[in-house]
Amino acid sequence: MGSIIIHTTNKKDVSLLQELAHKMGFKSEILTGSDREDYGIAKAIEENDPSDKLSLEEAREYYLTLKSSK
Repeated sequence: MGSIIIHTTNKKDVSLLQELAHKMGFKSEILTGSDREDYGIAKAIEENDPSDKLSLEEAREYYLTLKSSK
């Protein structure tokens, strides 16, 4: 079984696509913002090249830039 993710720009399209899926006998689920973020993180981890390793100092510097940008 496969899955598909479709990004829309408005709720009307989401409703239409969900109705179409239901009429075709498919299950559908609307992802929350948190769900989309989790998917994005999982995708990034999957695509990560293990040979691209940061040193501890590089990781610390990166973390500090994240903290200061908030």
